[in-house]
Amino acid sequence: MIDVSTRLTAALDGLYDALASGSDWQEAVRHGCEATGADRFNLITAGSDGTARQFSHPFDPESALEYLTAYLSRDVRFPRLLARPSGLVTTAELMSREEIARCPVHQEFYRRHPECWNMTMVFGRSEGGLVAIAAHRGANRPEPGREDDASLAVFANHLARIVHLKDMLPGGTIARDGALAAFDGLDDAIAIFDVNGLVVHLNPSAESHLGARSGLRLVGHRLVAAQPEVTEAITRAVGATIRVLKAEASMLPRPVKVPRPHDRPLFLRFFAAPAGDGPARYGVVKFVDPTERRVPEIDFVRAATGLSRGEAALAVAIYRGQTVKTFAEAAGLSEQTIRKRLKHVSDKLGVRRQAEIALKIAALAAV
Repeated sequence: MIDVSTRLTAALDGLYDALASGSDWQEAVRHGCEATGADRFNLITAGSDGTARQFSHPFDPESALEYLTAYLSRDVRFPRLLARPSGLVTTAELMSREEIARCPVHQEFYRRHPECWNMTMVFGRSEGGLVAIAAHRGANRPEPGREDDASLAVFANHLARIVHLKDMLPGGTIARDGALAAFDGLDDAIAIFDVNGLVVHLNPSAESHLGARSGLRLVGHRLVAAQPEVTEAITRAVGATIRVLKAEASMLPRPVKVPRPHDRPLFLRFFAAPAGDGPARYGVVKFVDPTERRVPEIDFVRAATGLSRGEAALAVAIYRGQTVKTFAEAAGLSEQTIRKRLKHVSDKLGVRRQAEIALKIAALAAV
């Protein structure tokens, strides 16, 4: 059997190898799990701006996002940690048995994830916020011994220093590649999120979809809906997208329907976007509003249908609900001239009625 010191040495070697090779925190927490013999190992960073990130081994982005979105604010251990000096602490030192019996984290979340029931944590504070490194064990496993606690303390000390180091390093692959400027120039509403599910950028169109009217808002840089079940669906979809980003899965999630109080529902579609160096590193959410009728460019309609510029303009106007008379008046032409043009449009598109012209343009608008 490998002794604790050998296990810790191997884990620290793996941690620094991961840092040297540019691997992310997922690799680091795997080594932490090996060092401490934990059933689950977490790294949580909470910034002074209220944002929180969690990396977990075994890899489970859905449960990590669920905890950060729905349970972190209800976890009484974290405010109590802030009242203590930095160091090692256990759940038993932060909560009584009576509190655990009525704690939503334990009675709801940990019932579904029993491997997290007992926690030993090393945490520290800095100007940038809080770093918490936790080793979890199931309720059916004995409490960790002194050697396991010592391993966690040593490993956490190294890991926390690396977190601080990485926070000082320049990032921003997305910005370097100019993708943010490209997204900002789109009419489509786009949000970009990182591998922690944090929304790191919203283009102007997406910002207009946040608020009471849409039923969506940002809480701790995470998308939250007015209905808890919709928030859960968004969390699952973000987690599934992160699995694609991490090459743990190949199927992107289905769109999530977000009900709105006074309008048709909004739909969220999820994509995995590659960074400039090749690997997929960030996710994209597209906000699809069925009430917003997209109007294709005249030149695009011309290229797709063979219509002349005037004919394409008339077809788009019909799609937008204009009558022949109003179009003629706006163009400064006679209604008879526009009706002749309408016949040319119908012949070229192979249709007979104006409603069919609108359907043809609607199909182009969806491209």
